[in-house]
Amino acid sequence: MIEDTLKHAFEENNGILTPEIATDYGIHDSTLRKAVERKDIQKYCRGIYLLDDFYFDDLYIIQLQYPGAVYSHETAVMLHTLSSYSPFFYHVSFGRGYHLSNAKEQHIKPHYISKNELDDEYIEKIDSWDSNPIKVTNLEKTIVDMLRHKNPMPGIVDEMIHDYVTREDKNIDKLVDYACRFDVLTSVKERVFPFAESTNDEEFNNQKI
Repeated sequence: MIEDTLKHAFEENNGILTPEIATDYGIHDSTLRKAVERKDIQKYCRGIYLLDDFYFDDLYIIQLQYPGAVYSHETAVMLHTLSSYSPFFYHVSFGRGYHLSNAKEQHIKPHYISKNELDDEYIEKIDSWDSNPIKVTNLEKTIVDMLRHKNPMPGIVDEMIHDYVTREDKNIDKLVDYACRFDVLTSVKERVFPFAESTNDEEFNNQKI
């Protein structure tokens, strides 16, 4: 039977542990290995353990495997509920110079970007569907990235924009700022603002660009 301390640690972390997290509970890596041998818990891959199959959270597990990675592009659109589209691959941004050798096997579409774009300013933490913390590009960075994206899924950008302009948490000043930084201001004028004008959105109407 699984030890109470170990079970408690798993339960407090939604059924998923790494050796680093386990250490915070005074649990040594050897305890995890022995629990796997007894089949009290499951080893998903190197450094990631599950209480059982029920607790599998692929979004969270990918970020445990690649701590510097950030969900972006179509996956960020989905996570921000800007579209009903669910991508076949997880779109994940990595700093340039990093190479993910087994991306296809893990159903990851990697985007290699400037490390400056991985600054905290452009990233927020949200809960996965299983209530685990994951990193995703913020709302406005997601819009800008999709406008820069050369081959987005057909129709997803218009749906994203339509949903964005009706959001109460949108930040138009931030969108215009990012659009200038990443050279998509023309696209914002041509694609975002016409949608906004049709809604008579005061925040957009007050923008002078």
